[in-house]
Amino acid sequence: MPNLASAEDPLRLQVRGYKNEYFGLGDVDDQPGTKFGSTSHFSDGEVHFKGDTTLDNGLTIGVQIELEATQNGDQIDEAYTTVSGDFGKMVIGSENLSPYLTFWSVTAPNVGVPINSGWISVWVPNEPNLGLNFRSPGRSTNVTMMNDTFGVSYISPRFAGVQFTVGYSPSSESSNNGGGDPGNAVTNETTENHNIFEVGLNVKESFGGVDVAVAGGYGRSSVNDTSDAAGADDPQQIKAGLNISAAGFSIGGSYANEFEGNTNATNTNSQEGQSWDIGASYSVGPWGVSATWFHGEEEHTLADTDDDEVDAIVGAVSYALGPGIKSSFSLIYSENEDEGGSSTEGTMGIIGLSISF
Repeated sequence: MPNLASAEDPLRLQVRGYKNEYFGLGDVDDQPGTKFGSTSHFSDGEVHFKGDTTLDNGLTIGVQIELEATQNGDQIDEAYTTVSGDFGKMVIGSENLSPYLTFWSVTAPNVGVPINSGWISVWVPNEPNLGLNFRSPGRSTNVTMMNDTFGVSYISPRFAGVQFTVGYSPSSESSNNGGGDPGNAVTNETTENHNIFEVGLNVKESFGGVDVAVAGGYGRSSVNDTSDAAGADDPQQIKAGLNISAAGFSIGGSYANEFEGNTNATNTNSQEGQSWDIGASYSVGPWGVSATWFHGEEEHTLADTDDDEVDAIVGAVSYALGPGIKSSFSLIYSENEDEGGSSTEGTMGIIGLSISF
């Protein structure tokens, strides 16, 4: 490191965050033994304590701690430290790796209910035997092998629009955050997938009023010893996306493929599969409108030649009520089908209010 130096002022935290409220009305097919109502809701939010300070030697040190506004398993979501300067930025702590964080700008644009994530299953529940996970190819093109576990990431400066990102996490299991044991710092390679490595490249350039963003990424991890003994391969993923914007219009899409699937301990189920999304949006003043389609599929049971599948379409309109305050209406249709042929489908109109502060 450069010569040790102190900041003129100590680091002070600011309070930031967001709150989402959504209410839906529609119809969802009932499953055997289950009757779904015609209304649904989704509420979530976080309070972020964040701040940074620049030292006399030019390094900027930052910290962010995210407190869940609703109880959902862990009270502290992400907590990490950043070190940045002319060399780029390091992110150290419980946070998704940088190739995941920098990929969202190239997925299909959408102004309403997010389609490229696990949100759709809030409105149209999964079939009971469906094996799709939130950050697997069955639910998102922004695939990753960890979530908010301890990791170290690097984000390079941009050179002619090009940025390089790389990240490493010792384990896929929760540690050093609200969902894990801070004292359990050593990875148990017998039961935990480990040595997660992700690398990404993204390009952002403007050409005569047209903004172009392209990104790609690759990730892999070492399978745990139990799954390795059952014959599982090391999981591997790739993803790529493109977004083009001009004069308020934006069109984009992305693709992901987990060609060596993460498996269960006995190597009988796998999340090997692929997904893609495509969409377009237009914004003028406080108004925005978009249409987006997503398809995902996963192998699930290895002995079954069919796949679990999900399709979703979202049309949305939004209106900015003020700085950081957005209202929206989304009309969604989604169908998911397990490899045995059982399916659930539904249509829902959803009013939303999103506040960031």
